[in-house]
Amino acid sequence: MTVRPSLIQAERVDWASLRCGCGKTGAHIPETFAGLLTADTPQEMAAASLEGHVYIQSLLFEVAVPVTSMIVAALNEETSEAVHVRLLDELISCIGGESHWTEVEAGAPELEIDCQIAAREGIWTLYQEYATGRASMARMILDAVDPDRERFEYFDAKLIDRVRKRAKRR
Repeated sequence: MTVRPSLIQAERVDWASLRCGCGKTGAHIPETFAGLLTADTPQEMAAASLEGHVYIQSLLFEVAVPVTSMIVAALNEETSEAVHVRLLDELISCIGGESHWTEVEAGAPELEIDCQIAAREGIWTLYQEYATGRASMARMILDAVDPDRERFEYFDAKLIDRVRKRAKRR
């Protein structure tokens, strides 16, 4: 069995104390996330969806913050390409959403900021993603989470230049 840092990260969280978009506690999130990591079919991907739990449309719930850390850790793990792209898409939802009104009332008005901070823990993983074939998704994430604008602009210019040079060779 493969060791998955994302699931080890999940063990550190008291999920039962966190609010989930489905109206229950977040206790079921690690199992759902584990299902996403190993999904092989579109049906398995749908069954392991984080939508309705971590977020509804673009509205975030308390579980989004630790899930963001798990997603960033999972980007270094061996998954299918479809799962990897889905993880990036889920990360975009976490960092680009905003707190659901129930979270605002519960005292968590800026969950997206907390998710962005959690994503920064894996900043070099995100830059590695940018340097791969998933550049547009990773660029969007980095633009939102990297507070070092000089670094972002430098890498952005270098990586865009690299893509242009590759395109000219074809």
